[in-house]
Amino acid sequence: MYKRERMTISYRILQGGDAPSYREIRLESLKLHPESYGSTYEDEQKKAELFFESQIKNKHSNNLMIGAFSNSALVGLCGLIANESNQFLVVQMYVRDAYKRQGVGQALISEAKHLLLKYKRSSLVLAVYEYNTQA
Repeated sequence: MYKRERMTISYRILQGGDAPSYREIRLESLKLHPESYGSTYEDEQKKAELFFESQIKNKHSNNLMIGAFSNSALVGLCGLIANESNQFLVVQMYVRDAYKRQGVGQALISEAKHLLLKYKRSSLVLAVYEYNTQA
């Protein structure tokens, strides 16, 4: 199992049992920060299963979701989508408000860099909306 720890936050790839926590925090991110994402809370909450919920449950997926945990609570996300150009696209970055400005987002990107090497990908690609100043 892939696991690294920094401060009191631990980081690891989400697994099948993490899917309900993922769904909760993903919907929270869309509800609280709709301007930061291409999906909407209203559309996503109607779905029986979100895209990354299925990816998390699929052990053979090339797409990964890194979770930041405080004790057992999921407090941050960083999704990686494997593309045909041998890159990981960084998607769905989110850190709960209580954990912002503590280096969690930066640590999630650091974990993504470690996975880049582990999975032999050439680069990380991050695209953000121009008005998303927090990113």
